[in-house]
Amino acid sequence: MSTDPAPARRRPTHRKGRATLTRESVGQAALDFLGRHGPAELTMRALATELGVSPRALYNYVEDRRDLITVAAEIFQSEWRPPALDPARDRWRETLRAYCRDLRAHYRRHPGMTTLALNENITMARHPAMLRNVDALIGFFTGIEGTGLPPRDAYLACMESIRQVVGFVEFQDRPHDRPPENLDPADLRQTPPPWLREGADDLPHLRRAAEHPHPELPDEVFEFTLDVLIEGIAAAVAKRHDL
Repeated sequence: MSTDPAPARRRPTHRKGRATLTRESVGQAALDFLGRHGPAELTMRALATELGVSPRALYNYVEDRRDLITVAAEIFQSEWRPPALDPARDRWRETLRAYCRDLRAHYRRHPGMTTLALNENITMARHPAMLRNVDALIGFFTGIEGTGLPPRDAYLACMESIRQVVGFVEFQDRPHDRPPENLDPADLRQTPPPWLREGADDLPHLRRAAEHPHPELPDEVFEFTLDVLIEGIAAAVAKRHDL
C-alpha cells in the first residue's frame, strides 16, 4: 500500500471556457483598467464587472482595494525594461534623454498610477526590478565622463530625473491625454493658456508672453524639460571636474 502523500490540489486554469483568476491576473487587470479609465474609476465593483465576476470573487485574491493597488504597482514596476545608459562623454546626454523618454512612455500608459499609490501610501520602488533600475541609474551618474558625481549627488540626480518625468506625466501629459470635462483641449495647446492671459494687463512679463500665444505640444515641452535637467547635471559634473 502506497504511503506517498496525495498530490496537492490545484486550482483549475479554466472554468466553463473562461480562464480563472489569480492574484497576478487580478493585479494586471487593475493595471489595464487604469490605462483605459484612470484612477478615479478603479473600484472593486468596477473591476469585477469588467472581469465578469462578482466583487466578492476578487476578495479571494486580494484583501481590499489597497492590496489590489499594491499588486498592480508591483506589476507596473516589473514591466519596465529601460534602455541602456552610457556614461561616456559623448554619449551620456543622449542615452539619459532616451532613458527619460522611455520612462515617460511607461508611466503614460498607466496614468494616475503614481498618484494612486501615493494616496494609498504604497511605495513605488518595492519590486526588485525597480530597485535594480534605480541602482543602475545612480551608478550611471557616478560614472559620467569618468569622474561623475559623488554618491550623494548621484542619488539626488537619480531621484530628480524620475521626479521630472513622473511629474510631467501627471501634470502635463494627463490633461492632454484625458482632458477634464470642464476644460477645452484646445486651451491646453496654447502657451500661455487662456487663464494666464486673462487679467495680465498689470503684469508686464506675463503680458509680453501672452502677446504671442503659440501652439505647444507636450513632446516639445518635455524636450525642454530634459534640456534643463541635463544641463543642470552637466554643470554639476563640470563643477566636480574643476575641484
